[in-house]
Amino acid sequence: MPVDKSEALLKLARNSEERTFTARCLDQIRAVVAGRKVSALTGFLDPGQANLLEDICRGHGGVRMQLWGGYPEAERRRALLLAEDNYWHDRDCRVDVLQVVSQDPDKEPGHRDYLGSLMGLGINRDRIGDIVRQVEGAVVFAASEIMPYLMQNLNKVGRCPVTVQPLEITKFSYSPPELLEKVVTAASQRLDVLVSKAFNLSRTESALLVQQGKVFQNWRQQDTPSRPVAGGDVITCRGYGRFRVLEHSGVTKKGREKYVLGFYRD
Repeated sequence: MPVDKSEALLKLARNSEERTFTARCLDQIRAVVAGRKVSALTGFLDPGQANLLEDICRGHGGVRMQLWGGYPEAERRRALLLAEDNYWHDRDCRVDVLQVVSQDPDKEPGHRDYLGSLMGLGINRDRIGDIVRQVEGAVVFAASEIMPYLMQNLNKVGRCPVTVQPLEITKFSYSPPELLEKVVTAASQRLDVLVSKAFNLSRTESALLVQQGKVFQNWRQQDTPSRPVAGGDVITCRGYGRFRVLEHSGVTKKGREKYVLGFYRD
């Protein structure tokens, strides 16, 4: 591939982490297009990474990607890179499911507890897909290659003993998470303004968080406080939490933007 095209695709990255991700994806894409590999499989990607990879594939040409995270509504998904004329099946993405149940009925760990315990086992984040809490315990989607290790070593979440067992995906039932709704009015559609309203921060504080790279819009880092926010956007602020813009309800009589925000619970 011409050097100038490679450099152009690397410029899609917004930070050093995305640049490393882009370079790794380009290596996989080249191998598939050159025929050195029939397909290439990534780890689990968040929606921002998936969108970036889609842009890279489109800019490179000769390859297509398929995403699968274990169930249709999955947020984190693995990408299978294929030559344009090849076919695929869900199982090619090598996603397995683990059911984790607390042995203490009085303790139900939160999402952060599950993720922290998995990371504590020395597992890279891209080996773990969605963690879906249920009435009892949680369901963990993971790369097939680490399932034996999880089965043997995941025996505690936080301080709570747990039991683990494989789960047939057909037995998994997904229910969308309940969001805590909050109605806010803002002076404009700027990112820093909405972050300020969402987390009860001053404009100075919220603008600084954006400039420091601690705010992500649709899973991609933003450093421009004035960037506009639209309905459906997911905003993550490190140290504060995450919310979705459920609705942009237009403008109030006083000329302020009205939003309905949905906050994710742990």
